[in-house]
Amino acid sequence: MKRESEGRDYSRHPLYLTMHRFWHPVAYATDVGEQPMQVTLLDQNIVLARIRGEVVALADRCAHRGAALSVGMVVEGTFECPYHGWRYDKAGRCVKIPARNELLDAMKPRIPAFHACESAGIVWVCLDPEPKFPVPDFPEYSDPTFRLLQGPVYDWETSAPRRLENFVDFSHFAFVHDGSIGSRLRPEVDTVKPWREGHVLRFERPPTKEPSVGEKRKMLGIEGEDWISVANSYRVMMPHAVHLRRTFENGKHYVLMMAASPISAVKTRSFWWIARDFGVEPEHDAFMLQFERTVLEQDKPVIESQQPKLAPLVGEEVRLELPVGGADAVSLAYRRWYTELIRENASAPETAGTV
Repeated sequence: MKRESEGRDYSRHPLYLTMHRFWHPVAYATDVGEQPMQVTLLDQNIVLARIRGEVVALADRCAHRGAALSVGMVVEGTFECPYHGWRYDKAGRCVKIPARNELLDAMKPRIPAFHACESAGIVWVCLDPEPKFPVPDFPEYSDPTFRLLQGPVYDWETSAPRRLENFVDFSHFAFVHDGSIGSRLRPEVDTVKPWREGHVLRFERPPTKEPSVGEKRKMLGIEGEDWISVANSYRVMMPHAVHLRRTFENGKHYVLMMAASPISAVKTRSFWWIARDFGVEPEHDAFMLQFERTVLEQDKPVIESQQPKLAPLVGEEVRLELPVGGADAVSLAYRRWYTELIRENASAPETAGTV
């Protein structure tokens, strides 16, 4: 099998095409202002900016000579190309050709415009004219009882489904995260039973014992130096977002929200939030962020080593992996649903476009 490091064209791959139908995170809302910025989603360069308070997303390529609009500026509510000053409105229509503006009506230039919205402090974009599912939600984002922390984005050389599966894979905790959120002494995992609710795959992990010492235990106010009981409730918002609400034995909560964005078929950027209702003083923020960074640093080399990098959901590559009944119940349910979406997309008229 040809290794992905040697290069491969995924533009017509069924999984890659299906990804166009969904909302994907592309930037934190606080990073998008009136100055144009470039993001990349599914190999499509996109220019983002706030125009009269609304986030607008267009293909980042002027129809004239292909210059990037993200290098230009917003002028009078339009994107102005830095090369020859062509201007585009939020629908992608060219509204000014400075050199020969009398030709505007005859030429009618335009570039693709994409759906864009804000939710949970994130800007989301869909490349398809009709998004398949709603934008993922994050209830704690607007809950004043929780302290929010915005995690720095990170890029992994893997596909977005691989990144999602890593987040909900319990049996790797004992080996990749021994001593933090798992232990080699307790590698067994309970079988969970995922179910679907709308666009969400849900599952619950019953209270389990985890190692918990040091500052986090002090913040929780739980005495002792041994294991601590935690119940975990997961919501996977199809296709690549997950909300994890952890409830400790004293009723306190720690929440993680992660949304993976497919920069390409085999490169993923992750956006994430932490929410907690204990130890809410700002001086504890650095500890919380460092704890999660440590977990991510442990995961990254392992996930990036997986072959193929594009999750094997369809085709002959499905047979490259051997799922384990019970232990892989979540991944199996996730892949089953994703496969259904791929087949549905394959039978639908092609609507997703690129430039």
